[in-house]
Amino acid sequence: MNDLFKSQDSRFALKTAGLVTLVPLLMVALVIYSVWLLLAMNFSYFLSNGIPLNEENIDVFTDYLMQTQIEYLPYAGLFFVCVFFIGLFLSYIILRPFNELKEMCSELINSKDEKIRIVGLERSKLLIKLGNFLCKYYHAKKNGTPISIPDDLRTVARPTMDLIFYFQFFCLIFILMTVALISIYVFADQLHASIVQTAIQVLKSPKGMSTFLSSQRPIFDMLTIVPGILGCILYVAIARIIIRRVEGATFGYVRDICEVANGNTLKRLSPRQEDPGRRAAAAINEVLDNLHPRPVPKVETEEDEAIKLANCPI
Repeated sequence: MNDLFKSQDSRFALKTAGLVTLVPLLMVALVIYSVWLLLAMNFSYFLSNGIPLNEENIDVFTDYLMQTQIEYLPYAGLFFVCVFFIGLFLSYIILRPFNELKEMCSELINSKDEKIRIVGLERSKLLIKLGNFLCKYYHAKKNGTPISIPDDLRTVARPTMDLIFYFQFFCLIFILMTVALISIYVFADQLHASIVQTAIQVLKSPKGMSTFLSSQRPIFDMLTIVPGILGCILYVAIARIIIRRVEGATFGYVRDICEVANGNTLKRLSPRQEDPGRRAAAAINEVLDNLHPRPVPKVETEEDEAIKLANCPI
């Protein structure tokens, strides 16, 4: 369990799942707050029109209304658990190309086969090109044969948009947002029905009051619009942040490996703290260390220092 939180990729997955789950939580909280404001205005309206209400029966009304909603709590909990696992699956989609690159690097070092089959990297065109080039570069250097950087990697000058990844990412977000909006709509519908029923049973509301509450059904439908817009904006913002990190990490991989292939054999991948796929970067660095071992600085002993002092002219 400790490794789960020590691994940067694991923390990235948990953070992504948390952000994905936070959005419907905020949407539900906004709906509940809006309903509370609406009920407060309704009570003020009833009092101003002479309908007898006091603090005691309002508290009874609220408690009874909460009791009618308790039966839906397990379903709400199950919904948020499902959303959290959808967030984990989303992070799996994000990290899978990097994990496949990591597995490829491990196989590259341990296998003598020059044709390493790359599985799963088709989710990112740029990473599969990079993986293919890294395989060719590794075996070319081992065999002492020259190799040039492909044009589609050499010309990459900035983070690029991966349309396949964008399509998969936004399809999953669209499904998640649709499920969240339907769930909130059903929640608002059940809540409105409970409010009308509770008013009749607890407040012994007159016919006019019951009709007034029943006529507010379209307002409860409208209460799902603002949270829905907010959820869409938040998901787009989260998607853009995550996609930028993926694009930035991928570009950093391509830039650094091309720099090594151009002759800077001491160069190693150094992803940022928040970048996904840090374990893949460590695996690639292991491949580069295997090809281009870094010079180990000599540690001077006391005997070496004594010889140096003896040879030093006075």
